[in-house]
Amino acid sequence: MQKRFKLSGASLEAIRAKALQQYGPGARIVAAEKVTNPGIAGLFAAARFEATVEVAEVPSAGTESPPPAASSPALELHGPAHELHGPAIAALLERADAAELELHKPAPAPVSTASPDFAGLLEQLGKELQPASPAPTMPAGVALPTSNAEPVPVPIPVPMTGAGNLVVLLGLGDDALGPALEMSIAAGGSDVRTAGQLSAFGHLHVQGRHSATAARAQAVLTGQTVVVAFGLGRPRDVPASVAHIASLAADQLWIVADARRKAEDSKIWIQALQDLLAGESVAVDALAVIGASETSTPETVDTLGIPVGWVDGNPATAPAIGKVH
Repeated sequence: MQKRFKLSGASLEAIRAKALQQYGPGARIVAAEKVTNPGIAGLFAAARFEATVEVAEVPSAGTESPPPAASSPALELHGPAHELHGPAIAALLERADAAELELHKPAPAPVSTASPDFAGLLEQLGKELQPASPAPTMPAGVALPTSNAEPVPVPIPVPMTGAGNLVVLLGLGDDALGPALEMSIAAGGSDVRTAGQLSAFGHLHVQGRHSATAARAQAVLTGQTVVVAFGLGRPRDVPASVAHIASLAADQLWIVADARRKAEDSKIWIQALQDLLAGESVAVDALAVIGASETSTPETVDTLGIPVGWVDGNPATAPAIGKVH
């Protein structure tokens, strides 16, 4: 006559060894569950396993008492098609452990191990133990699409002119002053002023929005463009200048880059400046390059991602190739 006993343990392997020791090789596991602790939400929150073991003969010693008829809920899988032996049970509950890591999130209410949801999950996990279907392959002769588009030339920026218009050049140290004066000469004479940490004898200094507006009004009367050479100081001083730059409300904004400096160093402070200005809804229009004739690698300025419009005192003659950031 077959008898059933309830065994518990920290793992299915431990229960299997216990059943073999107590009931001999004729014992088989016919049902198993992972028990939840009271009061916690979610599936698979326990650290303890219970299994129902069926034996053909009851040994004379070392057995546990049969469980009462109203035992704790277990997922009973009856019949030869659903009997779980050795590796099958271990693999199934190991996959349940893996699912716990994905599903262990707060839930509105605990899910019982006897519920249809729990049974459905175990069934799904069991299906996942089957060999996976081979991944679909690309039919022979079908080629993936490729892009043969050529880089689009970026139009060459030109310094803005017009009575009362405001053009601002941003540069480290006094880098912005030379290009500002050169643009003034090319335009037939502009009102060149300074701002930020740069000052120059004979040039008025723009303090903020009010003085920029006054400069614009004066330039309307004289028929000139206002060109402001803005000194950023050192790279570490750049963030402190952003609010001042935004307050000027320039019609056109240039950054001055020295081609003799390492491109990596220039990219750091220029990108930081662009990002900070973007936070103020201010965009950079063009790049003015100095020192290009004094380096063997002047093309490194193209990696800055800003269209070049001025090079060593003259308008740029070739468009930059690439994407404008």
